[in-house]
Amino acid sequence: MYDIIVVGAGPAGATCARICAREGLKTLLLDKEAFPRKKPCAGAVSAQALSLLDFPLPQDVIEKECFGVQIRYRNRSVMVRKKERIAVLVSRDRFDRVLADKAVESGARFLAGEKAVDVLESEDTVTLSTDLNRYEARFLIGADGIHSRVARSVRPPFRKNEIVLASVCNTRADDIAIKERLHDTIAIDFGLAPLGYGWLFPHRGYFSMGIAGLASEFSDPRRALSEYGRSLQVDLEAIRGHFIPLGGIKRRIAANRILLAGDAAGFADSFHGEGIAYAVLSGKLAAGAVIDCLKNGHEPVTAVSRYTGECEKLIRKQLRISLYLARLLDRFPMLFVRIFFDNRAALDQYLEIPSGRMDYRQFLRWLAVRIPFYLASSFFKGFHETQAGDVKKLSNSQ
Repeated sequence: MYDIIVVGAGPAGATCARICAREGLKTLLLDKEAFPRKKPCAGAVSAQALSLLDFPLPQDVIEKECFGVQIRYRNRSVMVRKKERIAVLVSRDRFDRVLADKAVESGARFLAGEKAVDVLESEDTVTLSTDLNRYEARFLIGADGIHSRVARSVRPPFRKNEIVLASVCNTRADDIAIKERLHDTIAIDFGLAPLGYGWLFPHRGYFSMGIAGLASEFSDPRRALSEYGRSLQVDLEAIRGHFIPLGGIKRRIAANRILLAGDAAGFADSFHGEGIAYAVLSGKLAAGAVIDCLKNGHEPVTAVSRYTGECEKLIRKQLRISLYLARLLDRFPMLFVRIFFDNRAALDQYLEIPSGRMDYRQFLRWLAVRIPFYLASSFFKGFHETQAGDVKKLSNSQ
């Protein structure tokens, strides 16, 4: 009998297990994979996510530091750099291993290579059956990803129009060439996939490259990634696929003695793809709700109510805005170009979000009063460019 069982040892699960064990709860952390395990992921950990970890990430885990972003849409591009880093680049096998080790150091029992196969609820406990054993606990946390087995006890599976399909690969490159190409920034290309984008991220000795789009409309991601690689003159190596939840859609995230966190709860940014920060935050919120409930003798409904309320306030409201912006970009791409490409201040301000110094609501308030000016300045800029082009054509004809 455990106080809490956490299924999934990614950022959400390992964070939840670490905090619960640190507070004296008898904690079991499970993962279906043996650690360290390979995970297809771009590997960007935002400054916001780092601030939520509560401990410094070891320097040998950080492969590159990111201080800016290059954004492209067709033949338009813009680059913005910040004085402070906005993210670090990691390999997820090493990053997740560090988080799992921290949970063990805090007193959690970690069992890797056990797959959850069934969940049975009773009035006082939750029983989790794996392919090897059976365990009981007073609370169960589902942090086992987008195909969560635990989540089946809480909500229906994600539909195709609620998830993003990503095709990713790592391609080896010289560190000097990586530095010269990206200049301590990450590159993002919009307009390549429905409700998605392509990316090229710097790592130690390799690029992380991928393309992602809405699963219900993105029919051939491998071909799209191959074409993207050719356009960037990057040789592709082993291509892997994975799914990302589309954040901002209303979903049930808790019931009875079961709470969902991270991708299992659908917590991922729909606009720039951030998932780790929301995973860590949801893991912390789930731990806080369970600790309060068990230590104060509350009914399980108290933990469910607290967790859903805090997630609504701190995560879901942000993700709804990210989804709104992603859909706006997908439907009106030239509006996006006029706002973010013709006025670098807008992109500079947006980067305050992954930096952890601003949230989406604050950004929208900042942007709302400036949009009329940005659109007007963009219009006049385009008008003058057209006029100059006409004059040049007339001069050439004469």
